Amino acid sequence: MQISKRLPLWQEITIILLIKMALLFVIWKCFFSQPVARHMLVPQSMMTERFTSAASAPAQR
Repeated sequence: MQISKRLPLWQEITIILLIKMALLFVIWKCFFSQPVARHMLVPQSMMTERFTSAASAPAQR
């Protein structure tokens, strides 16, 4: 008689999902949690002008 020492499928899936969630959390904390330069602020008028002029101007080569 052979006894299986593996976990049930639902437990394996749960463990794998928890590991994936932990890895995604670590990646998020390392790369996306805070802006690179908090002290740098761009005036709203400059952003508006940049976006509106880029949308209306043809692409230059």
